[in-house]
Amino acid sequence: MNQYAYFHLTTNLHDSRTSQRMIDYRVRQRRFFGTLPYPEVYYMNMEEETLIAKEVFCLSNEMDFVVVALNLCRDHMHLLVYCEIDEIPKIMHRIKGRTARACNAHRAAKGINPLDATNGKYEPRILKDKSIPFWTQKYHCKVIRNSDQLLNTISYILNNRKKHGLPINPALQNVIDKNQLAASPNALINLIDFAVLLL
Repeated sequence: MNQYAYFHLTTNLHDSRTSQRMIDYRVRQRRFFGTLPYPEVYYMNMEEETLIAKEVFCLSNEMDFVVVALNLCRDHMHLLVYCEIDEIPKIMHRIKGRTARACNAHRAAKGINPLDATNGKYEPRILKDKSIPFWTQKYHCKVIRNSDQLLNTISYILNNRKKHGLPINPALQNVIDKNQLAASPNALINLIDFAVLLL
């Protein structure tokens, strides 16, 4: 029998976070033969945030999972999804892959990312496998265990731009409003019967 649950998923832009493992293994000091010891982050602009949201909702239709809440905040993404537990790795792999391709193509066409720390220049480092990094390799996944946690998570995601002091992105908000279910969280709980998987 398939087991469904709500999951709060987060992922960050490449190089925007430093994990303890990176510190322990001196990853930054060793990469590119020691020539790139400091973070090199290309932040999303509002157009890219909107592009990513469109791709996520397209994938939710293709892969048959529910996007309950979504927000993008310059260097990271929050997602609340309802799906089978075994589908999470596949969903995140597809989301990160498709959105990375879309944004890298967008950046290459524009030639710049005006919000990044390189004064408008977009010159990403190409990895050994010839790919251009966009997201971090890992993501965070937290299962939602009760209705209070569900409502708190929805509120947290919807208010995340404000928490980080970011301006409203009208185009992003328009995409979210047209596609997600979080506008009515109490109705959502009743709709899906809150079949939370207790792990």
